[in-house]
Amino acid sequence: MSIATMLPIGELTNPGQMRLALVQVVNWGTFHGAHTMHVDRNGTLLTGNSGVGKSTLFDAMLRVFDARPRSNEAAGQRAGGAVEDKRTTFTYMRGKVGDKAVGEGSASAFQRPGATWSAVALTFDNAAGTKVTVSALFDLPKNGTESSIGRFYLIDGKPLDLAAIEGIAQKRFTRGSLETIFPDAQVFDVHKSFAERFRRLLGINSDQALPLLRVIQAGKGLGGSVNTFFRDQVLDAPATLAAADDVVEEFSNLMSIRQRLEDVRQQRDQLAPVPALNKDYAQALLDANRLRELAGGEFDAYKQQLAVTVHAKTLARFKELAQAKAQELAAERTVRDALAKDLRGLESDYNNRGGNAISAIEQSLENARVGLKLRQQVEDSARKALADAGLDLEWSAGGWEQAQEQAGARSAELQGDTEALKELRFEAFDSHATLKRELAAAGQELVSLKTRKSLLPPSSIENRAAIAAATGIPEDRMPFGGELIDLAEGEEQWRPAAERALRNLATTLLVPGEHFAAVTRYLNDNTVRGSLRAVDVSKPLAGGALAVEDVSDGELLGKLSILTSGVNADAGEWIRERIALDFAYPCVENPDELATLDKGLSLGGVVKRNRHTVEKDDRFTGRQDYVLGFDNASKLELVAARVGELENELVKAAELAQSREDSHQGMARQLEALRRVAEDERPWEQVSADVAAEELGRIEQRLADALAAQADLEPLRANIEAVREKHQSSTGAAAVLQSEYKALDQQMTTADTLLEAARLRLEQAPPSGTTVAALEPYFAGFAELAELHELDTLAVEVRSALLNELHAAESRGQATAERLTRLFEGFVRDWGTAISADHGTSIGAAGEFEARYHAIVSDGLPAQEAEFRLFFNQRTHESFSTLLHLLDEERRSITSRILPLNGILSEVNFHEGSFLELDIKQTLPATAKQFKDAIHNALKARHTRPSRATGAASTTEADDDAELTARYKSLETLVKRLGSHAPEDRRWRAEVLDVRGHLFIQCKEHRSVAGPASGKKGGGKKTDVFMHADTGSMSGGERQRFTAFIMAAALSYQLGIAEQGFTSYGTVMMDEAFVLASEEFAGAGIKALHEFGFQLLLAAPENVIDLSRHLGSVTEILRDKRTNRSGVLTAPVIAPGAGVPGEWRSEANPVDIVLR
Repeated sequence: MSIATMLPIGELTNPGQMRLALVQVVNWGTFHGAHTMHVDRNGTLLTGNSGVGKSTLFDAMLRVFDARPRSNEAAGQRAGGAVEDKRTTFTYMRGKVGDKAVGEGSASAFQRPGATWSAVALTFDNAAGTKVTVSALFDLPKNGTESSIGRFYLIDGKPLDLAAIEGIAQKRFTRGSLETIFPDAQVFDVHKSFAERFRRLLGINSDQALPLLRVIQAGKGLGGSVNTFFRDQVLDAPATLAAADDVVEEFSNLMSIRQRLEDVRQQRDQLAPVPALNKDYAQALLDANRLRELAGGEFDAYKQQLAVTVHAKTLARFKELAQAKAQELAAERTVRDALAKDLRGLESDYNNRGGNAISAIEQSLENARVGLKLRQQVEDSARKALADAGLDLEWSAGGWEQAQEQAGARSAELQGDTEALKELRFEAFDSHATLKRELAAAGQELVSLKTRKSLLPPSSIENRAAIAAATGIPEDRMPFGGELIDLAEGEEQWRPAAERALRNLATTLLVPGEHFAAVTRYLNDNTVRGSLRAVDVSKPLAGGALAVEDVSDGELLGKLSILTSGVNADAGEWIRERIALDFAYPCVENPDELATLDKGLSLGGVVKRNRHTVEKDDRFTGRQDYVLGFDNASKLELVAARVGELENELVKAAELAQSREDSHQGMARQLEALRRVAEDERPWEQVSADVAAEELGRIEQRLADALAAQADLEPLRANIEAVREKHQSSTGAAAVLQSEYKALDQQMTTADTLLEAARLRLEQAPPSGTTVAALEPYFAGFAELAELHELDTLAVEVRSALLNELHAAESRGQATAERLTRLFEGFVRDWGTAISADHGTSIGAAGEFEARYHAIVSDGLPAQEAEFRLFFNQRTHESFSTLLHLLDEERRSITSRILPLNGILSEVNFHEGSFLELDIKQTLPATAKQFKDAIHNALKARHTRPSRATGAASTTEADDDAELTARYKSLETLVKRLGSHAPEDRRWRAEVLDVRGHLFIQCKEHRSVAGPASGKKGGGKKTDVFMHADTGSMSGGERQRFTAFIMAAALSYQLGIAEQGFTSYGTVMMDEAFVLASEEFAGAGIKALHEFGFQLLLAAPENVIDLSRHLGSVTEILRDKRTNRSGVLTAPVIAPGAGVPGEWRSEANPVDIVLR
């Protein structure tokens, strides 16, 4: 049953269906000016010779439906895609006619090279009073390119007014100007918005319809199998894809809830140690405070109590000792007094018998002996002074007088020698210091030479190093001239002369041209040591190359070796040219030969620069000052030898300076001795020991005479001496005992005072009973103590033990605090600083974090677990159930929409006595089945969990959570793959969700054939079924015919024939239509398209089969080869009443519109 019979309204074909009625083209390719083509409602054949513009016209019409279509796609498809068509909107607007030769090249030739505009308008009519014109307008400035094209789109209810557009064409189109001349039209500058609007007006509701129309127009064919064609070109993307996106989005909420649950669990686990640690920390603080109190004031109070006991013990001991000492002292005094009484009696008897005189003489003798000893010391001092002063005189009264006289004169004589000796001493020390400085400088130079190869002075090397450090230029890229110059082999005798002549060039820094500006800026902004000259070696020296070639034998350059290889090759060449230009000195050994030369260099270093000037520079004549050479081996040897010489000289100078210092000091000591002798005014009798010795001798003689005169008193004298000795011994013993008693008494007094003071302090700050009980174990050895220092020692040990325990408690508390702090900091780092905004992360926040832990355990975690369970069991279950339902529903929907097409296909003969039928089979991939099974398993577990007794709820809670987690993880794995952008996951997603791949569509051909003869009269017919999955085995005509049938069905599917029984849009354009088919096959294909209710606009060359009898009109396109312009020639309308037979109308000459 055809669409025409389904809509029997009036005589017009398919009233109510939008069909193309009019095409308007302006300035498009070879269609110069304005052209109008009418399209019959029953279809139109667009024909003409090849190349007249049929595809050009179709390309123009495509610019309305698509923003960037491919041009001449049918020709490309026919060529197998091997030819790339270069037609663009720009070339169509310009009207390119080819390439013309321009000189040796070519340039494009255009019909419209200046500013121009183009338009394409398509008017659709539904034969029920509604017309819709959709238009595309383009403008291009004079020198514009593809990117300069302006694009605007119109929707109106009447054909496009070209004259109105020409009125505003002097300027570029704007949306405002177009809205002004077309007030009833909708104007767009974005094709997407334009397409969405005109699709609704034309009844094209499917996104796949327009692409499918382009496929049909281009004649691409099925592009493979029937199944592939339907899957890729016909069937809409199933709702399962969007539903999967919704599932992913919905599951992301569950994942967020799950993440919050995991976060809360992780917070719980992180804070789990806090209560126990906080308890340990509090206990450590209590222990530390208790020990701190015991080791502090309480300790001192308890120690004071112990000190009172020790002081009492000490006082009692001193009392006992004092009593014993007093008894000893009394006994000794009794003995002493008795001896004193006896001594007095004996001395009285001795004196009465004449012993006083002898005692007096003995006293005088003792005094004389002491005087002699003192006088001997005086004599020794005087003799030493004479020796120090250098006065070698006899030690006598006369010699002493002479020494006093000569000392003054000798001192005056030596004063001048002292000044001279001082000057020599200064010179020796100055020479020593000078040699020391020279040795240090030579040592530094030796070290510098060992670390570098250059002979340049250290100041130059330091300047270059500073430049390199500041600019980043490698030092080896900035050589000094002398580093590239050395004497040639056998020319060493000329080194002093070359050094004098080339020193300025040798100390010049050679800089590559690319770095010269940076070096100049550095020299401008910084201070250098000494002077520095730099040159740009990239600047060529005028005449340098010729000068090198003209160097003759005997010139200075010939005696030199220049380094012209490596990174400094350019600098070496520059040096060679500079010497050839400016130092082209003939070298002569005899200075008299200089007179005959304009310029030259003598062996002695005299430089003759011109006929009237000679000069010699002897500022740097030593080998240590040489700067020419590739390395510093010779200079290193020279400096090393110089260092050795300076070291030897320094040793000798030190010895000389020490000798001069010793002489100076000796002279100073002699002058001081002379001064003392000169100022000593004592007479001889006061300095000589001989006078005192003579006096001692006389006293000794007097005592001997007295003792001889009274020999009878000797026994009494001996008895007195014995008693005196005993008395003196007893007196000494009594004194010792007295002293000891006084000491004991003082100690007893002190002990008593200390005891009273200790008791007073104890009364002021007595220890508490708790302290006494706590500290008694520590002072277990106190009972054996008798001295206060022993108590102090024990107290120190006890305090040390207490402090050790205190330190251990504090360390334990500190370690616990640090662990808690690290735990708090890690918690805040993981979960945000807002958590600790009010209380921080110090140990002081332990209570808040412990409270947070208990809050998590009691409230937060159960609430998160409940939320997760609720969301998973409701929302997630619902979304996945919906997805499972859609997977079945979408598959059934495709089947239900395709099967009605078989009713139309059965009415049209594919071959004589055969018709086609679309066959649909379900082919569910293994991955899709696994996907559905995984969802089923995760969802049905919710309903299949066995019920549990109330008493076992707590025991099985962990099992429930594990089960729920397993279900969640199963779905999470699926969701992550659904949301992944990895290529393998995208392929898997398409396999499991795109139900178009779960169906296999092919085509059955039902053929009625004569059956085998039966026993009855006549024969029967039977129907054979042939399967067509693709067109691989068909001929070209069969392929086009089969493609027409399938595409007609596919397009009807997209345009909604299954839902409403007809299609609101009906125009189908086909370029190169049926060019490979026979007239029979072409007619069958056209009939099939008609049966599905489509209006055909076919383009085919004139030399193929006649398609016009199947359509309503024929339009021929003609092209003037001279001007390369095309036009249309319209044939009479074939359908009855649509025109007058025999009337032809040519539009090869378009309407007269002045175009810019």
